[in-house]
Amino acid sequence: MAGRPKKESGGFAPLESEVMDAVWSASNPVSVREVLDALNESRPEPLAYTTVMTVMNRLAAKGVLRRSGERRRYAYEATAADAAGIAVRGVIKTYGDAAVAHFVDEARADPQVLRRLRALLATDG
Repeated sequence: MAGRPKKESGGFAPLESEVMDAVWSASNPVSVREVLDALNESRPEPLAYTTVMTVMNRLAAKGVLRRSGERRRYAYEATAADAAGIAVRGVIKTYGDAAVAHFVDEARADPQVLRRLRALLATDG
């Protein structure tokens, strides 16, 4: 039965996940063409340019990708280093201080996590 694509880990649909993996693996902002070429390297049936462009535009509208440049020359980059970063941002955006408080409570309950959190807070970034 046809329907919406099931979400994979990270909250992305399968093609969104592939696009994000291609963007994250790039060292610089990427064009739709660069992502399309990377995705089509391992596909028996190539994706259409417009398909990848639509997915990337939707990811930009969701705030997962940042788009710069001018029409037909857009470059895209991820707004977080990985799916976990996007998930954390979403939880904090949705739940605010309550999410941060619960995170701290969880860290306090696990000495190893608490040590890691303290070490991360002690570094400059």
